[in-house]
Amino acid sequence: MESLIVGLSHNKPKNSVATAIVREDYICTQGDLALIDFIKEIPCEPRVEVVLIDDAFVERKWMECLFQPNAYLGDEVIDCYINLIKAQKHLKCRSGGRVHIENAFQFNFLKRDGDVEIKTEELYPNKDMTQICSAERRVLLYLDHDMVFIPINIRETHWYLAVIHARNMEIQVLDSLGTSQDRKDLTDSIKGLQRQIDMISQRKELKDHRWPDLQVASWPLREINMGYAKQTDSSSCGLFLLNYIEYWTGDELSDSFTQDDMSHFRKKMAAILLSSDLNKRRGCLLYKNEKEVDSGSPSDVEILENPTDSNKRKLLHVLDDSEVVFEDEEGPITQADLQRWFVDDWDKRAHVKVSNDGCTNDFLMVGLSTKDMPVTKADSIDVLCDYIMAIEDDTTLERTWVRSFNPFKIEISVKDLQNILTTTQDMILRCFDMAVRLLANKESRRPKEEIINNRKHYMDMRFWRMVGFGKLPKYHQDPTTEELAKTLDCWPSMNYYITGCRYVLMPWKFNGCYALFVIDHVKKHVTFIDFTPTQDWCKHMPYKRFAEAIIMASKKYKIAYSKKRSAWAEDIFKWEHTIQTGVPIDLRGFNTSYLVLQAMAMWGNDRRLKFVGDAKTLRRNFVIDLLSYEDNSCRYAIPANIQQRLIDIAKKD
Repeated sequence: MESLIVGLSHNKPKNSVATAIVREDYICTQGDLALIDFIKEIPCEPRVEVVLIDDAFVERKWMECLFQPNAYLGDEVIDCYINLIKAQKHLKCRSGGRVHIENAFQFNFLKRDGDVEIKTEELYPNKDMTQICSAERRVLLYLDHDMVFIPINIRETHWYLAVIHARNMEIQVLDSLGTSQDRKDLTDSIKGLQRQIDMISQRKELKDHRWPDLQVASWPLREINMGYAKQTDSSSCGLFLLNYIEYWTGDELSDSFTQDDMSHFRKKMAAILLSSDLNKRRGCLLYKNEKEVDSGSPSDVEILENPTDSNKRKLLHVLDDSEVVFEDEEGPITQADLQRWFVDDWDKRAHVKVSNDGCTNDFLMVGLSTKDMPVTKADSIDVLCDYIMAIEDDTTLERTWVRSFNPFKIEISVKDLQNILTTTQDMILRCFDMAVRLLANKESRRPKEEIINNRKHYMDMRFWRMVGFGKLPKYHQDPTTEELAKTLDCWPSMNYYITGCRYVLMPWKFNGCYALFVIDHVKKHVTFIDFTPTQDWCKHMPYKRFAEAIIMASKKYKIAYSKKRSAWAEDIFKWEHTIQTGVPIDLRGFNTSYLVLQAMAMWGNDRRLKFVGDAKTLRRNFVIDLLSYEDNSCRYAIPANIQQRLIDIAKKD
């Protein structure tokens, strides 16, 4: 892909004040078309993220709107191009004054706040400082600019631009279809902004701003005649919107464009987004043709010497430890020798320094003889994980290799993977939440008849953080009912609500170590599972250690559960409680997260809990599960040879 991008340059978004529109601004060059053809070959499924500009991203399937002449532009594409416009410093200050360009999503929140039937106290409760602070930041940001550009989306059928022009004290409307449209969406959003301004002004004095008048809801709407820059088809409104944002000065369009330009610009925009220097996905190996071969660079890594000479040794057979499996002029080699060379001595080898994120076949197979010795699944996992641990390049360590959005965004970096593989550290919260997500996903794929009687709901650490035990800002100490209830939302693919589950598995943290509460709704019973030694101060009364947690959890759980199940009045504090016995004790507290995850996976199968005590194996298997996660939208960011190793590992199952 990088070879296709080399040499491509674009004049849009307008990259200098003096630059005028030219034909190439809208019409694709041969280089643009080659890049577009390459991207079209990428399958729409599984999810592949091809553009990431600031906080906006576009998946391959979302780019289809740029390849279909009659398609409606999605807000993801709109936001990515808006971020390109915002990156041009000269477009932040125009003849009409300083400009703030809003994203495509913000209109929905402004419109929501414009609903007069909903009281301000309901939208912004005094205890919900998160939303209040967000509204305050937005209001102060708007007041610090002379013009605010807001993309308006009418029920996903039409785009147009609203400009809050403070100097003129008016709301300008730039609509490619003319002036006949109903503006209720716009007036509602302006009312919503007025409500936010009024709310913030009651909390603090708004002064030293650029607006001559804060009664924005009373400003008149002014329909701008767009002249030749009008739409004559039924699908180009989003393209016109972006050009209005780019060229509107507050009084006029700095350059002219027509419907014919927009018809060409649809495909051109795909090339602009893909090849932009700001696209963090630019040059990533997104899709590999069968004819392409990536052998890597031998300078990327420092290769270890193999403990045996593969040219001299020949594999005969593999029997017990005392049996000869190799034979050469140096003498017989037994299975015990292989164990010592490739397993026992593996951790004693010299440290391998990886200078960058290049991953070669030579490195991945170092220590393994692909011709003379059978490579097991465990061998492949070990080599792959050792490669990850050897990475030292700061840029590579910060790179995201795992990302999941459902039900909320989690990103796992290469540094996080190293944290997982470090046996002297327990799992950080986002990695734990991701592990729970994998468990829930696996549970949702089980046959319904297997889970009908003992349905489980896997909770992550959000509930623990929200009830005040996590290190969150002070305003999170008393979350709203909606926030708490959201933490009880079931995994979307399970197709049933938490109220249909028998067990709720609630992880917790005590003094930096993970524990588990199992809430049984059928037996009205709560089980505590703790993997750390009982401290002296509570040995006479083990429940004492859980007292504060269960009191707080019971109170918040009742609030949240009643939101999911109307009129639910149970109090789990009054249910029977027991402490699970016969569980392993982690004296150092480095592996409590892995023990909790095992307990969550095993609970409810009517069999005795049998824990795997090999922390190294657990951690390495978990890393493979993360990198192989089918909903990982960042799998393309993983080096191609590692992806191939993951495929090879999966084939050994």
